[in-house]
Order: sequence, then C-alpha cells, then structure tokens
Amino acid sequence: MLLSFSADKLRHRHLWWLMAVIAIAIVTAMTLRTFRPLSESAGDDSSSGPPPVPVRVIPVVSGAVQSEMYAVGTVTPLARVDIRAQVDGDLVRLHFQEGQHVSVGDLLAEIDDRPYRIRLNAAEGELQEIQAQWNNAAADLKRYERLDKQDSVAAKRLDAARAKEQQEAARLRRTEAKVKEARLQLAHTRITAPVTGRVGMRGIDRGNHIRAADHRALATLVQTAPTSVLFTIPATRLKWLQQAWEAEEDATVEVQAWDAEERRLLARGTLTSLDNRIDTRSATLQLRAYFDNADETLFPNQFVNIRMVRARPIQSLVIPAAAVQQGPHGAYVFVVGTDNRAQKRSIALGPDNASRVCVESGLQAGENVVLEGIEELDEGREVLIVAPSY
Repeated sequence: MLLSFSADKLRHRHLWWLMAVIAIAIVTAMTLRTFRPLSESAGDDSSSGPPPVPVRVIPVVSGAVQSEMYAVGTVTPLARVDIRAQVDGDLVRLHFQEGQHVSVGDLLAEIDDRPYRIRLNAAEGELQEIQAQWNNAAADLKRYERLDKQDSVAAKRLDAARAKEQQEAARLRRTEAKVKEARLQLAHTRITAPVTGRVGMRGIDRGNHIRAADHRALATLVQTAPTSVLFTIPATRLKWLQQAWEAEEDATVEVQAWDAEERRLLARGTLTSLDNRIDTRSATLQLRAYFDNADETLFPNQFVNIRMVRARPIQSLVIPAAAVQQGPHGAYVFVVGTDNRAQKRSIALGPDNASRVCVESGLQAGENVVLEGIEELDEGREVLIVAPSY
C-alpha cells in the first residue's frame, strides 16, 4: 500500500511539470506573435520614410504684368458747405428745394433786409456830412499854406489848420468803413450758393428768426461734380506708388472706382495727392483720387472698391500670387529641384495684380514653384508632381 501511494504521488508530480511546460510554451508563442509584427513594421518604417507629397507645380516665366493695387475708399466731396446766416433777422424766403442741384451764385434764401437798409442810409448820410467837413478843413489848410509862403500867417494857425484837416480825414475814413460794413451786412441778407452742387435737407423753415451765431444750418451743400475718393494703402506699398508715378510720362496714375461686388466699373479718375505722413497707428498712407463724375455715379460718403492701375505693363519674372507664402522673414515659395525635393526659397516681390506677382530676386526663369499642396511641405520633403498646372 505504501508503494502504491508513492507511485501515484510521482505520477501527479510529472503531470504538474508537464502542464507547466505547456503553459510556458503557450505564453512564449503568444508573446512572439504579438511583438514580431510591431518590430517588423518599425523596421519597415525606418527604412522607407514618409511618402512623397503630391503637388502641382508651375514654372517661373518672364512676362508682362499689368500691375494693380487694391483698396477700399469713401467718396468725399471736394467741397461741403454748411449754409448759415451771417446776419441776424427773420428768414422771409427760401429759394431752393431739398435735393436740388444749384450753381455757384444762385440765390438760396433771403433775410428781412429793412433794418440793414436803414443802417446803410444812416451811414451814407453821416458820410456826406463828414465829407463836407473834411472838404472845408482841406480848403482852409490850402489857404493857410498859401499865406504861409507869403509870410502872412502865424505858424500856430497853420499848425491848427493842418491838425483840423487830419482829424476830419480820419473821421472820413472811419465813416467810409461804416458805410462799407453796412453795405456788407445788407448783402448778407441774400444767401447765395458758394459752390456748385446739390442741396441737402432743409434745417430751418421760413418765418424763423435766425442768428449768425446759430449752430443750425439752413442746409448743407455738397459739390458732386467733380468729386474725390479718399482711401488708404499700406505703407509697405509706397514704393509701388513711387514707381508708378515715375513710370508714367504725364506723372498720372489711373484710379478705378468699382461697386461693392467689384462687378461694375463706376468711374475712372486719376491719383491727385497723398498725405504728408504715414499714420503710425495703422501703418497706412492716405491718398485722394479725382473723378469728373459728370453723371454723378459716385455719391457722397459711398463706399467703393479702388483699383490703381499702372498704364504700362512691367516686364519681370512672374509667378502666380497663390504660390507665395508669408513667414516671419518675409515672402517665400517652395521650389522643386531635379531630386524631387522641396526647397524653401526666400524671394523679393515686386508689383502685382489680382492673380500674378513680379519677383525681383530669389528665383530664376524655368524653375518650378509649388502651386498646390504647399500646406504639407517642409524643407527637403520629397514630392510627387501629379500634373502641370497648364
């Protein structure tokens, strides 16, 4: 019975060892199965690298560019006048309609002139009186001067006659000034248009008593033809403007005014002036363009899209504007070499228009620049040219 127990114990021990070996083998196999693909995959990745980036390229060409600059402007009248009274009185007549077109010198309104005619008559009467007194003093002075030549008058009397004449002459000049002032005040009772333009809404009705110190205006008159457009450009484009002026024989730069959707050309004008300093807050320069506006297409305070156009095309290396990127150090493009790898190239830009830009330095004719697929590129990245852009 003891031998039977020992044999059973031995069989159980062998069975446990066998099960342990089988378990270890299973775990080892599973471990190898799990980690082998990862190591092989890692090995494959390290050997092949990232796949090429599909890109579309376009060659750098030498061509002519119709250079343009774009901005947003506001139609600004060359003259805007608040029509105000210059004398006090009752407003007795209005000679304009709201929105009416008037010419310079047209009568717009009348103030009761009766008090001013009375003042003028009084001043003119006083002038006649002073004129007679001066004439008498001047005649006395001449008589005493003749007697003085004959030594027939005392020097004291001659001096008195001369002082009297000077006194009356001064009174005469003061009275003449009063007459001129009275005539001017009377003239101001008739309010006329100082410029040719369009009258706005009426600010004061007939029958009101108005004063020269009133803040309210009778109306506002704006000159509509010719007119101007004020707009700003970045200070960095000042060089373009200077080159445009120098390139034109008559020193004029064409300015086009387009509607808000940039579908309809409203008017053509010329650049006339620019501000004498750059606005440091916005780093912009303000310009003014002149438009005949005979048909009054441009309306005061209207927003328009501005295009400044150089009359003569520029011969230069040209690339699409979409190929140009901006970085901390300025403009750059990606160039694809014969090794099909992207090279980041800094460039100096010249004039441009909506679709193409001139390149002053950094590229050569015939080089291929990336036009599409730029967002996935970096220096030295392999590329796959999928198709020419044209």
